[in-house]
Amino acid sequence: MLNQPVNPPVNSSRLASLDGWRAVSIALVLGEHCEGAAGFPPSLATPFNWLFDGMVGVRFFFIISGFLITWLLVREHDRTGRISLKHFYARRALRILPVYAAFVGVLGLLAWLTPYRQAALVWLGNLTFTADFIPLAPTSGHLWSLSVEEQFYLLWPCLLVLFGLAGRTRRAWYVLAVPLLLAPFFRVESYLTMKHATTAGIFYRYSFFNFFDSLTVGCLCAFLLARKREWLEGVLTRRPWMVLLAAVVAITVPYALRKMFLLGGFIVPFGSIVGSFGFAALMMQSIVLPEFWVFRPLNWRWVRWIGVLSYSIYIWQQIFCTEPEQFGLNPHWWNSFPGWLVTALAAAMISYYGLERPLFRLRSRFRD
Repeated sequence: MLNQPVNPPVNSSRLASLDGWRAVSIALVLGEHCEGAAGFPPSLATPFNWLFDGMVGVRFFFIISGFLITWLLVREHDRTGRISLKHFYARRALRILPVYAAFVGVLGLLAWLTPYRQAALVWLGNLTFTADFIPLAPTSGHLWSLSVEEQFYLLWPCLLVLFGLAGRTRRAWYVLAVPLLLAPFFRVESYLTMKHATTAGIFYRYSFFNFFDSLTVGCLCAFLLARKREWLEGVLTRRPWMVLLAAVVAITVPYALRKMFLLGGFIVPFGSIVGSFGFAALMMQSIVLPEFWVFRPLNWRWVRWIGVLSYSIYIWQQIFCTEPEQFGLNPHWWNSFPGWLVTALAAAMISYYGLERPLFRLRSRFRD
């Protein structure tokens, strides 16, 4: 029944609908990247610009990541009385680094064997997960978001342990309020420096400080689910259509205003955080009410499969939507629109089944 919440099993780290939301997120990214691919029809530019927004997709990824990481760590604390940073970083390293290292290695081969080149500063950013603070480069520019994630992984679990936040909810609220308050100021500063054509503004646009409030929204959701579950389920299920409508409005209104370049004084500092809270409401409602017909597609097998592949898709897709001339190639079906999507998915499947999946059992050894 619609009014009966579905509690995520306490011994399961795979919550309903999350893989489906990952699929939505990666679709937003791929749709925007289509516009830069060889052979993209100019007639599709306007509808694609409105339907697909990679920045929104990345923010969705950040919210999911903040939620899931915090949810797992809080559950670990509740189950064992502690959080093992050693085990956490071992799990993250096994999850992120093999595919990431393979991608950077392929970039090295491309730089050696083709005309493709990257500046030394870009290589430094790629190798140190600081790409969010340096100029973006073709083919590896998307790694800025992985840098933001890695900086989050480095900071947030340590704060959880250092200040005992997993067992002190009110203290956690205070700590999580800091990014929510500061991020709008960083976004305004980035906008103003970009407006005045300073180099710093271009770099800072993608910095951790412009996006850490989206990660924070995910963290807040995890604490609500873990500590205020009954209240949360009541809010999300008592009038589900009202929650759904409010969430959609919170996402679409700032989105539309940004696309039309309206109300910039509000949209620049606050538009993304309003949209983040809107998505968070949808995400939590889809976890609590996965059988609500609106959310059922998120749990279709093929949609979940795309979500499972989303990390590998995100890593590898940039090679195939980059202009072929970067590698001294002519456009072919596999490196042009829309064929590049097929080759990107094929590369992701090879990566997932060849690199990611074989390490699942090893990662399980670092779960308490």
